[in-house]
Amino acid sequence: MKINGPTAICLAVIILAAGTLRFAGFKSPHGMTWDEEFYVQMGDDLSKDLSNYNCRFFVDIFKHSNLAVPEYLNEPLFKHPPLFCYMLSAIFKIGGATYETASVISIAFGLMLVFLSFVLGSYLFNRVTGLCAALLVAIDPINWACSEKIWMETSLVAFMWLAVYLIIKASIEKRYYLYYLAGIVSGLAVLTKYPGFLVIPVGFTIVAVEDRRSFRSAHFWMWPTITLVMFAPWLIWNVVVYGNGLAEKIAFLHEIRPHVVLLSAGAIVAAFITARFLKAPAARLALLSALLIFVFTRQYAVNGIVNMLNAANVPLVGWEPGMFQHKPWIFYFRRMIELSPFYFFAFAGLLFLAKKGSKEKFLIIPALWCLLFFVVWGSYQSRYILFASIGMLVLAARTAIWCWEKIGEKTGSATTRMLLRSCFSIILAYAVVKTLSVDLSVVITNDFSYF
Repeated sequence: MKINGPTAICLAVIILAAGTLRFAGFKSPHGMTWDEEFYVQMGDDLSKDLSNYNCRFFVDIFKHSNLAVPEYLNEPLFKHPPLFCYMLSAIFKIGGATYETASVISIAFGLMLVFLSFVLGSYLFNRVTGLCAALLVAIDPINWACSEKIWMETSLVAFMWLAVYLIIKASIEKRYYLYYLAGIVSGLAVLTKYPGFLVIPVGFTIVAVEDRRSFRSAHFWMWPTITLVMFAPWLIWNVVVYGNGLAEKIAFLHEIRPHVVLLSAGAIVAAFITARFLKAPAARLALLSALLIFVFTRQYAVNGIVNMLNAANVPLVGWEPGMFQHKPWIFYFRRMIELSPFYFFAFAGLLFLAKKGSKEKFLIIPALWCLLFFVVWGSYQSRYILFASIGMLVLAARTAIWCWEKIGEKTGSATTRMLLRSCFSIILAYAVVKTLSVDLSVVITNDFSYF
């Protein structure tokens, strides 16, 4: 994909501004979350001993602070795969084992997501959509918050979306060698954090709807094979440490609930069956509209819409563990529109699924897989849905530009067109102002763990 001069300049300005603001957020006086403390300490330990991957150092700290000691702190291996902490150990050898040095990793991958959103928008639609998508991701509170924290999420999601992009490109262009690259990047995702495995069902779903012939190609099957081969060393390490009790230990430490996977997979299968029976665009549109109306007419979601329309509203964030744990199942739907009205554009963009040959499906499929999985999983935290947020914001950019173009196409009178576009510009301006208001009042202060 070639990028012309003006486009490159605009993209560079967006990324540089996003980087500057994220570093400013990290520099804001704030407390460190326990996850950040764990990762920095383990990164420092791994820079001295590549096999010293645990959090036992913190057991005494928790006890002296009269805090309940999480089970995983006592384990000989930390509960997440080690790639993120190995990246920290590598950068510590260059810049020293400091929080500032560690922040470079999460911020850099957060900026990579800004670039990937441009790539996705440009590849599926056009450069204008790509630039708008990059801007929306740059000011998105979820991406911004995850970038300024020393968390695994930005690196995890960057690997996941790069893998998804390669799969999309392979299935559309029939360039099957890209599945090998997708396998490598998917392997990096699963070595960062277990939700990286969501790339597997996402990829299979995309190929099933776009290029089923790929299933007959050995090149396609190299993608999951390479992913599993790359994951194997971490699995073997766990087997050596835990032996026959590995499955039970992983299930216990991660509170794995088999029904999450089964319900998510069942819902996707049901969606496919429904789509096959509802081939008429009008029928699909009616079903999708009914589902959106059902979700956003729940009182909890209506309150979110009211908060979205209130420019002074500040979304709830804090330090209390599990503060959102008992919220309704539509928590993420409300939380997203409260953080940025552009997510409302994204939810409206789900209606593109009714269109035959919709390119928007390549954004909607990953987003829905992620949202569905974590809705069923529970223990709500907005950082869990960073993967969904990227696809949703590219979709929001597409929806906004589509609306702008349709206003021009469907209105014959120049006066009417100017009036409608002026009104739409005011709506877009409010969405930007509201998003930035959340960023400046909550995100850049960096004074929270849960949001």
